[in-house]
Amino acid sequence: MKEITEAGPSEASLINAIMYEAFWEYRNDSPPSGAIQETTESIQAEMEQGERAAVWWKDGKAAAMIRFRPEEDYMYFHRLSVRPSQRGNGAAAALIRWVEKAAAEEQFKGIYCKVRASTPQNVRMYQRMGYETVREYTAEKEGLPPFGVVVMAKLL
Repeated sequence: MKEITEAGPSEASLINAIMYEAFWEYRNDSPPSGAIQETTESIQAEMEQGERAAVWWKDGKAAAMIRFRPEEDYMYFHRLSVRPSQRGNGAAAALIRWVEKAAAEEQFKGIYCKVRASTPQNVRMYQRMGYETVREYTAEKEGLPPFGVVVMAKLL
């Protein structure tokens, strides 16, 4: 059985565990993904300030998650995370569709995400789901090498 449920701030440790496992492979990227530096406390604080999350369950186990929040007329999602052992099961697409449905029901104009340019497989996945590149830029964080970011959006 597969199902998606919305998670609350009290489930921040579960959200963090899924995210950490999913993003671990990017730990040696230059710079490494910020996802592996987030903490349960920081995620809980974000959720207490209005960020939301959904979990994809398979056979009673939390297999994937997505975090999202409103930003003006759009719903922004990030940190889409699928445990490596669960990849290829449709979890990512199911979670994105779930957030798209929630955004449509809440009358947002569209939905968007940011993707590292160094992960073309992720860019292609979003393209297959109807997302278009709306902007590309170089992100610079203090003390870290710059990296390319692709902003992808879909109107609802």
